[in-house]
Amino acid sequence: MLIMKGEFPMETKKVNLRFTVLLGIVAVATVTRIFTPPLLGHPSNFSPIDAIALFSGCYFAGRLTKFIVPLLSVWVGDVFINYMYLHKLMLFYDGFYWQYGCYVLMTLLGSLLAYRVTPVNLMSASLSSSALFFVVSNFGVWVGSGMYPHTASGLVACYTAAIPFLSGTAIGDLIYSALFFGSFQWAGKRFPILALRHTSLK
Repeated sequence: MLIMKGEFPMETKKVNLRFTVLLGIVAVATVTRIFTPPLLGHPSNFSPIDAIALFSGCYFAGRLTKFIVPLLSVWVGDVFINYMYLHKLMLFYDGFYWQYGCYVLMTLLGSLLAYRVTPVNLMSASLSSSALFFVVSNFGVWVGSGMYPHTASGLVACYTAAIPFLSGTAIGDLIYSALFFGSFQWAGKRFPILALRHTSLK
């Protein structure tokens, strides 16, 4: 097919539109995280980050894009939050790799939801993300923070101290996952162009 200068195949336009909508949802979620701190009454750890990772893994078609988008969202949010509330410009904080590793695993989990987005599957993936973050991030605290002795009792103490934060994580994951996935699934039914998946952006 001959394509005149300035023209693009319709398939490319569809992919670009879908990508833009997905990126817009993540951008709004990132801003929401920055400007809704716990001071406003949200439970501790109530955050859209885990849901962003699941959402990106499920819907972004590019193999690298689905990992880059949530990690970039987390990093941008971290930089702004640390500067706004701690008054420090920190590109990375100590032990960040434990949390960021969690988001990589959540993105992989989200990729398993592709073509399988149902309420039950989404709830299972959301709660699994909460549990994953709880286990991995607090293990990182035990290993690297120096707050707890490197013994079995120290590990138990670390996880026990983190239990009150688990409910906020789980509630945030469930609500934000339902919001992101539900809104995009609804939009896909209203505008079938958004359901396009077989062409990927690198």
